[in-house]
Amino acid sequence: MKVVADRYQVIRELGRGGMGVVWLAEDRVIGRQVALKELRTSSPAERERVLREARTAGRLNSPSVVTVHDVVVEEGTAYIVMELVSAPTLADLMPLPADRVAAIGLAVLDALDTAHAAGIVHRDVKPGNVMVLPNGQVKLADFGIARAMDDPRLTANGGVMGSPGYMAPELFAGQPPAPPSDMWALGATLFEAVEGRSPFERATTAATVHAVLNERPVPTHLAGPLSEVVLGLLSQAPATRFTAQQARAGLQRAASADAETVVFPKADDGRDVRKIAVVGGGVAAVLALTAAFVLLPDDDPGERAVASTPSPTSATSAPASSSPAPSSSAPPSSSTTTTTTSTPPAPPRIVPLARFKGQDNWSYTGSSLLDVPMGYAPDKALGMVLTQQEGGTRPLYSCQVKDSPGRMTSLSATCETQRVYGVVGYVYESQPPADKPSQELFRCKAGDRHFDSNEKHCDGQQLEFSLGWVLVDREQ
Repeated sequence: MKVVADRYQVIRELGRGGMGVVWLAEDRVIGRQVALKELRTSSPAERERVLREARTAGRLNSPSVVTVHDVVVEEGTAYIVMELVSAPTLADLMPLPADRVAAIGLAVLDALDTAHAAGIVHRDVKPGNVMVLPNGQVKLADFGIARAMDDPRLTANGGVMGSPGYMAPELFAGQPPAPPSDMWALGATLFEAVEGRSPFERATTAATVHAVLNERPVPTHLAGPLSEVVLGLLSQAPATRFTAQQARAGLQRAASADAETVVFPKADDGRDVRKIAVVGGGVAAVLALTAAFVLLPDDDPGERAVASTPSPTSATSAPASSSPAPSSSAPPSSSTTTTTTSTPPAPPRIVPLARFKGQDNWSYTGSSLLDVPMGYAPDKALGMVLTQQEGGTRPLYSCQVKDSPGRMTSLSATCETQRVYGVVGYVYESQPPADKPSQELFRCKAGDRHFDSNEKHCDGQQLEFSLGWVLVDREQ
């Protein structure tokens, strides 16, 4: 058996990736198992850089950081001795519920706060480097490419280190890594943890870089306070990107079961239509809706194999082969209904659409697909929207006006350059057939405030445009 530095006895390989090989090893001095990362370096200068950065990372002391125990050079090869963590990564477990993702995000933020306070930038925050232990503890791994912010680059080739799909736009412009670039990577990681897909990764590196620089990710499942945090972290400009303090406040709200939000009651299996009645200026939701209405298309990517192949350490999960991909088709559920030519198609799954009033006459339009923002109270029922897109419909987006508490509804996937809060539902582009009772929905404006109405005269205010057609209760 190979022994490194006359101390670390190699037992077996745990995994390998672009930066090297990770071995399971026994520390013969202390008598504990460790992860021994053998690094591939192309030059003495690169080896020196890696060793400096690993020594810097070894200064970190946080329960949310995978500890670096030792740094060794033997026969020209650099080794990093790390804490052995036997746990799956976030990449193995996602997608996860928003509150769980928010809790994981808080732990990763703790690790980054510790690193940034020590003058260290991680540079490779991604789901494969977030370890989720069985007891719920979270550890950020692979500080192997982390660097001290005051340490000059020792590489001469000007190469960019990190995973392109999680690298902030400014890094591709040659700016040095800094805490805001780690915040961007955290945003991309949390987006993927909820959505089950990377916001920027594409088929090629060039396409991925283009997406990072030019595309705004549009969430389909991400909503509520967590959506605000994630989209704030993914702001293109570092100056306007959410800081750690802003992210922490939002993640705490999203992780709390007692968050001050108004949530529609869950669906009842018995009926397929949910009625809304206006009572004393407020909205009273009367139960009735098909089950699982919150699931949008492709929300069930299949069960990931985690228990059978846990990742012993962050490096084990680094190669693409170690993170199982979603199965191409999910196993059939016992509640699945098969439609045949003799069976009429099931009615569309729909949810109520309502208008809410906030402070300073701001207005918010939402459905049960999104949490109602804090400070908004029910005002008026507007009809019903579909939870899945079908022919002749288009998505209706809820947006947050930048630098204000204001909200607005939009047909634009980019929210007209404002912040995307989520998809409210799907509206018909034109009036549907008579067997689907409907009414038109308009976006209106009062001063600099936007609001939605079923009345074309917009309650005496300015008409902006038609948003589409929403369904109404057959009994109304």
